[in-house]
Amino acid sequence: MKAFIISLYIQFRGDMRDKGVLMVYYLVPLVFYLVMGSILKLPGLESEMTLITSITIFAMSMSSFLGMPQTLVKARENSVLNAYRVAGIPAWSLPLSSIIISLFHIMIVVIIILVSAPYLFQAEWPQSILLHIFSMGIVAIASEALGVLLACFVKKQSSLTLVGQCLFLPTVMLSGIMFPANLLPKPMQIVGEILPAAQGMRLVSDGALQFTPLFVLLSTIFVAFAIAVILFRRISMRA
Repeated sequence: MKAFIISLYIQFRGDMRDKGVLMVYYLVPLVFYLVMGSILKLPGLESEMTLITSITIFAMSMSSFLGMPQTLVKARENSVLNAYRVAGIPAWSLPLSSIIISLFHIMIVVIIILVSAPYLFQAEWPQSILLHIFSMGIVAIASEALGVLLACFVKKQSSLTLVGQCLFLPTVMLSGIMFPANLLPKPMQIVGEILPAAQGMRLVSDGALQFTPLFVLLSTIFVAFAIAVILFRRISMRA
């Protein structure tokens, strides 16, 4: 347990010194938030009430698919998994620590958007702030689970950005973040339903959690994590 806490501390310090990580976790999502908030505030675009949820899901999707997997792939390239095995640290502790640190960064952005949007763009507060934070946490964990799974199949950082875009771009275009998903052709709507962002957009309705999106997200978390743990054990043995 002590080794795991130390690895969390080391990884957090490394993230805070990595300009690329800070750009993915903070700079790009917050700039996108300011730009989209200004656009949606224009007369005739009555989307302010979805601004908080939409931009929050955009930020966590970018962190999960383009940020957090970089840490895991870099660790594989630098033989960190081999060091974990020699030290007797379980292989699953590396993805778990990456997820915890990534969730910490994500929740900071979630709070920034939640607190500032009503004042900057007159966006409506969620009916329940605690429920909003909880639901966004569920979406973030589901996205992180897919990000970990992505890192299991990509061996080099040079390939990760391209492969990560294969998850991130459909998330942005097909999940209803940018425009209503019902405007898309039916096949694209079906593809979008697979992604956590689409389920997250309707996870909370009328101040209550909706069962179907919650079930899909929890299933995604369970299945993706289970597969990732098995794959990381195999990767660790080969490291």
